[in-house]
Amino acid sequence: MSNYPPIAVELFAGAGGLSIGLCRAGFTVALANEIEPDFAATYCSNHRGTKMLVSDVRSIHFAREAKAAGIERVVLLAGGPPCQGFSTVGSKKFHDPRNSLFHEYLRAVKELEPDYVLFENVSGFKNLYEGIIYNLLLSELDSLGYKTASGVLEAADFGLPQFRQRTIVIGWRSRLIPVCLPQPTHGVSGDLFGLRPRLTLIDAISDLPAIGVSESASHYHCDPANDYQRVLRRHTTELTEHNAACYGDKMQEILRLVPPGGSVEDLPERLRPKSYFKNTYARLLPDVPSPTITRNFGTPSSSRCIHPYQNRALSTREGARLQGFPDSYLFTGSKTSKNLQIGNAVPPIFGEVIANAILSSSGARSSERVAA
Repeated sequence: MSNYPPIAVELFAGAGGLSIGLCRAGFTVALANEIEPDFAATYCSNHRGTKMLVSDVRSIHFAREAKAAGIERVVLLAGGPPCQGFSTVGSKKFHDPRNSLFHEYLRAVKELEPDYVLFENVSGFKNLYEGIIYNLLLSELDSLGYKTASGVLEAADFGLPQFRQRTIVIGWRSRLIPVCLPQPTHGVSGDLFGLRPRLTLIDAISDLPAIGVSESASHYHCDPANDYQRVLRRHTTELTEHNAACYGDKMQEILRLVPPGGSVEDLPERLRPKSYFKNTYARLLPDVPSPTITRNFGTPSSSRCIHPYQNRALSTREGARLQGFPDSYLFTGSKTSKNLQIGNAVPPIFGEVIANAILSSSGARSSERVAA
């Protein structure tokens, strides 16, 4: 890797979570693509040096766009096609048109000829349809001259205060040194095997003030209580996106009656919906990583997302904290859109640890770093 900083291109970039991690590790993301206007606007507000293509990936001529952006050499092509068709909770329809988008990713590989590729998707991607699509991806990359390493990584193993698994495929040109998947830095037993303790939900949000129904807050509750909070706050002095929805009388009664760690099954029959999952109307546990947050983390009836101590669902900022977005990050759109962007994002930690693995294997990590 002769040039530094190395150039990356990201497809299906969303709100920019993966790009945050790539930049922290030392990459410059010079070109990105995202079709959703709110997502793209959020990305552009926070990654001002990146040329954003707000369009359907199927309409993009990647080589031409890279040349127009002044990119002579792409070191890394990264991205994850929309995962609804692959999701373990989705319809699992083999011919779901969204599944075909991973072919567009492969087309980008052919046109840009990067040194390395990073493909990420939901944990279920590897085994869906008896592994047909996963094996097709590896076969196609092999035919294009890439060796690969792949596996399912757990974000909580790398310092995110949230359980969130992703299938990761790293590819490198056969002439290059192989890349190993990053090894966990955090674990259940803390110092066992030299690992640090996993971060908990309360580790992520304890410095944010209590808020009630329809309230918001613009000031922190206290100084950062740990390194995680310190890193995400950095020089931020004004708290943003810390807000609670307006709940009706019935919802407020439901929230008051959900005990610590409790759920819909702790409610009286008159307040339970006719049908429900066991983790609906569920209160989060403070002393473990949060469950995987979804686009509906601000909706109490969704999968376990009620604050461990306060009678409300998570605020937008709390959701962003659990995903690892800096407090300075600006989100564009309605509250619903912002929560969707956050819930759908790839946590920055994945981009950072994978990019570090790539840069370390290249033997060309420079002492010069790109500012996060």
